[in-house]
Amino acid sequence: MQLSKRINWDDPDTLLFARIGYYGAQVLVMAMAYMLMHLIKKRNDSRPLRYVPQAAPSLTNPSPAESEAVTTTNVEYDVAEVKKFIQSTLSSILMISVMHWYFKFTQPLVLQSVLPIKNLLTHKVALIHLWGDAPEGDLKRPFKTESPFAALMGGAGASDTPAETSEATPAVDDGHAKKE
Repeated sequence: MQLSKRINWDDPDTLLFARIGYYGAQVLVMAMAYMLMHLIKKRNDSRPLRYVPQAAPSLTNPSPAESEAVTTTNVEYDVAEVKKFIQSTLSSILMISVMHWYFKFTQPLVLQSVLPIKNLLTHKVALIHLWGDAPEGDLKRPFKTESPFAALMGGAGASDTPAETSEATPAVDDGHAKKE
């Protein structure tokens, strides 16, 4: 973002190149996402996957009810995850376009030309299928939902383990306890 503050955004040529770069990067990301879906379907990992989808907590329903178990295959699950990524990318394109064309913000074009490419290449499905990482640990299906606002909403989803340490830890007396 510091670089984008030094750019002369009043120059029409600079603005044109920024727009071409932004929309070109978005087309590249969408093409790469569809190629990733093609690669997933080509590998055809049809091992069954059974899981209970996590319902995302919201402000109106902080502790959602349990969902029914879903039985699918790794191919269908991975394709669905890439489709979610495509949906979020399209939402981002719409939001940045509105910010740029309606509200005349130009600086987000620079950052958003790079971020979607980075997000696709570091997506859990891409790590498995493009980079050849084993689906173990954080990459084990079903993927854990990561919420950057989980800590603000009471810590729901902030832990990677389903059974958080709910046991009360005994207080340790370090000699600095307040004396009454």
